[in-house]
Amino acid sequence: MRSRPDIEVLRQIPLFAGTDDIHLKFLSFSAKRVELETGSVLFQKGKEGAAAYLVLTGTAEIYEDAEAAGRVVATAEGGALLGELSMIANVVYGVTVKTASDFAAKRIDRDLFIRMAGEFPEFGLGIMRNIAERLGRSAGAFKELRPLFQT
Repeated sequence: MRSRPDIEVLRQIPLFAGTDDIHLKFLSFSAKRVELETGSVLFQKGKEGAAAYLVLTGTAEIYEDAEAAGRVVATAEGGALLGELSMIANVVYGVTVKTASDFAAKRIDRDLFIRMAGEFPEFGLGIMRNIAERLGRSAGAFKELRPLFQT
């Protein structure tokens, strides 16, 4: 059983920082393992953001366009969490993710996430706190960049 290594990967994700071990175990056990070959599309820009993916092994390339034909804007490797804001906010994916190697991930469905947040309010509160901190840091970064774009 792979749950212990998967829990350790979950523990490293900033979104799950401070989450109790029991919640990480439940999430790891309940999430579906997905294995894809090189060149497979994990999710596509404009499609429903029904799940987040915790990268366990392999590399994925992130594209701004839906066809994954343009420039690679980022890469993701083991330990990355992809699609989490689309999953949580119930919005479409803003990028396309395509595997660049053999690839394994845990698929965290929105229904699982919502169920956990409902059954374990402290889990949901911790996630909301982490998202708020991320948004605060992003807003601060935008404020620092603003003078560069003013004329």
